[in-house]
Amino acid sequence: MALDFHVSNHRWDDEPRHWLLVKGADVSTAMAGDSRRVDDLPKWVRRSWIIPLILGILMLILGLVLLFNIKAGIETLRWLVVFALIFAAVEAFATASLRQRPWVGWLVGFAYVVGAIISIAWPRLTLFALVIIVGASFLVGGIVQAIMAVRVRNVAKGWAWSFLLGLLSVIAGLIFLFGSPILSVVVLVILLAGYVIMIGVTLVMLSLAVRKAATALAQTMTE
Repeated sequence: MALDFHVSNHRWDDEPRHWLLVKGADVSTAMAGDSRRVDDLPKWVRRSWIIPLILGILMLILGLVLLFNIKAGIETLRWLVVFALIFAAVEAFATASLRQRPWVGWLVGFAYVVGAIISIAWPRLTLFALVIIVGASFLVGGIVQAIMAVRVRNVAKGWAWSFLLGLLSVIAGLIFLFGSPILSVVVLVILLAGYVIMIGVTLVMLSLAVRKAATALAQTMTE
């Protein structure tokens, strides 16, 4: 009862002046925080959804061009191989000193450089080599996947689907290796176009999701 009486008769005049100032600062800070709006955010935060939207639209346009212009798709595919070899050469040269035998890294780098030069000078040979590499990858990967699916058939329920996918990969690898090289290159271009279109769709959906989140945040801050 004595404690209740003391609290009920508490006077704010008895508080130290510095404590009241601190309380006032806290209250003013909270009020200022409550009055913030989305306009107070940096422009790059409010407009962050525009960049993935533009990139997504550009990727969609590029994918459609590759899909409906096979010749441009073949040239793009060839230059992608050239740039990949150049980047691989730069990485090999940059990490050569980290190897136990640095000359191995330099040798690998020079091999990538030679491959890039050959890709520029002889584009048909480059595309033919790419078809062989893709076909061998499908063939080896499919065989390994089919074997692993058979091994786990007693413990995994979906082993049949994995085995079927491995079998399809083997068939695709055989088609790439022993089928028409021209047809194989066209298939690679179509796959590249589809991949680019998927990236574009993903970026556009991401930009819309970011914009929706920013709008929801603005509504929350203005309430």
